[in-house]
Amino acid sequence: MGKQKTDRSLILIFLGYTCVYLDKNIISLSVIPIAQDLGIDAGQKGLILSAFFLGYTLFQIPFGFLGNRVGSRKIMTFAILLIGCLMIFLGLGFSLLYLLVIRFVAGSFAHAGYPSAVSAFVTKEVEPTKRGSVQSSMIASSGFAGIVGPLLVAPLLTLVGWKMTYFIYGGIVLAIGLLMVKGIPKSKGKPLVTANQANISFTEVIKDRNVWIMVLAAFFINAAVYGMTGWIASYLVDEFQLTMNTMAMMSALIGLVMMASAMFAGSMMGRYFKDREKQVILVASVSGGVVAFLLARSHSLVLSMLFLAIAVAAASIGFATLMSLPVKLFAEREVSTKYSIINAIGVSGGFFAPMIIGWLVQTSGSYGGAFSFIAFVFVLAGIVSLSIRTKDSKQAVGELEIKKQT
Repeated sequence: MGKQKTDRSLILIFLGYTCVYLDKNIISLSVIPIAQDLGIDAGQKGLILSAFFLGYTLFQIPFGFLGNRVGSRKIMTFAILLIGCLMIFLGLGFSLLYLLVIRFVAGSFAHAGYPSAVSAFVTKEVEPTKRGSVQSSMIASSGFAGIVGPLLVAPLLTLVGWKMTYFIYGGIVLAIGLLMVKGIPKSKGKPLVTANQANISFTEVIKDRNVWIMVLAAFFINAAVYGMTGWIASYLVDEFQLTMNTMAMMSALIGLVMMASAMFAGSMMGRYFKDREKQVILVASVSGGVVAFLLARSHSLVLSMLFLAIAVAAASIGFATLMSLPVKLFAEREVSTKYSIINAIGVSGGFFAPMIIGWLVQTSGSYGGAFSFIAFVFVLAGIVSLSIRTKDSKQAVGELEIKKQT
């Protein structure tokens, strides 16, 4: 019965993660009609997109500490309910300042706590040998959202407008949040640190070399992922003059590849590549770098889509594998805080890379330099990951047994 409750909880958490990624993804499409309605220029559109990541980066670490105290269940359900409310509030948008505030609050108070809370839940509720595959499956929700988002948002934006689209999506997210409140037992996802225990200190965190190595690796992988996915739409439109609906279909295909790759990573790691995570990240990163370099020199839509699919698959496998390591390597009371630091600083790669790519495209007049930059950071991610100190699953199980006995 306990396993059934955990499995049900994980399904609901996956749906919640899908909501998180949907909110991240659909803004890139909806900002186009929003800008037309409110008279917002390209620079101001960039501010709307950046406001989210600013809040997301700033509040990851505080929410990691908070998650240890209040429990992952409370953080996750609060996050999804707030995302639903903020999507509805965004549908009431009437000015640039209002939109900036909504997106900043979404990134900081709604999104920031969810990834680390999920990691804490997986660490506490899932047996050590299965944690990596479960965590990879959760990250695969980004691909699922990448399929559902473009296919549903593009027609809705055309049929009912961006305001009603956000009202509809907000209602759906709220419904999923209420399902999580009802469906995840209160006995699950309890605080990792009780009232009479000390939370892990920041000093303890910064002394762990694995944290900083994973921060660097996450930074470079996020730079590759967000640099690539953030510019796919512009690249396809500029190079091949695709319409929005056609581009939405292409984006959905990319989302399918992302989901399948992350799921594949989780399944294969558990079966065939236990304790070889560093090698998997290296191979995936180098493969992504090679095809990104080839993409920089492609002038064929078919070849470009093929290279994009392979690069996205490589990025998904590398990222899912890297972000499955914290739940294997860190103790229960540490994982929420350390994961939040890795995710917080690592995601800033997704803040800097699009700006660098924009400058490269503007100065060169082509996407060749942009994709060469992506290839470079891909390879850096793989090289840095080799420095992570890992331990095998038997050792992890042994340590767990010792902790239980003491």
